Amino acid sequence: MPRRLATPLLTLSLLLTGCASGSNQQNAPVQVDELVSWIERVHVEAERSRQAIGDSFDRLNTLASGNFAKEAATVSYARFVQSIDAAEEQAHRFRETVGPMVAAGEPVFREWQKSTAAITSERLRQRSELRFAVTKERYDAITKAVVPAQDQFDAYVKALRDHATFLAHDLNASALDEIQEEVKVVANNARDLDRLMESSLAASRAYVENAALPAAPSGLGR
Repeated sequence: MPRRLATPLLTLSLLLTGCASGSNQQNAPVQVDELVSWIERVHVEAERSRQAIGDSFDRLNTLASGNFAKEAATVSYARFVQSIDAAEEQAHRFRETVGPMVAAGEPVFREWQKSTAAITSERLRQRSELRFAVTKERYDAITKAVVPAQDQFDAYVKALRDHATFLAHDLNASALDEIQEEVKVVANNARDLDRLMESSLAASRAYVENAALPAAPSGLGR
């Protein structure tokens, strides 16, 4: 390489490296905001999931009790099936928010950790390390609840569907007696699932309250 070209090319290389680094920094708040948005959506769907879980179990419990003074057995059964359909749809919506949330979180914490290591000020680096650790812990609290909740929600819906199938052509007092033990199992699973959703709500609320970008002026979007 001719000597007179070395310096300009080196300068251009440094500029391009600096631009790439600056571009990553410019995009970082956008990635953070995207993650917060997904966590907010997880919060909404977890709340809706709790409602769907509660409603569907109440319908099963009403049907299994065999008390049809207020409505006919056929009506009670139909409403139970409707509640299963609603729970199944909600389980799908919940899963549709958890996956993207996890995908959005990975680059945020990976790049944050890399950026923190590049800080030359010891005090700022230490403060960044601490804030990273606290925020990551809040994020992990969300994933610890929502990731297993996906599968448990699907399993819960399948258990409800099994009960509906069992009773579809055999809806009578003796058949209802047959499912009493299974209903207790479903009740325990519903309580466990509700606790996971409740933990999801608390963890996602804590994360958003501490990590959301400052609010934009009135009339402007985030």
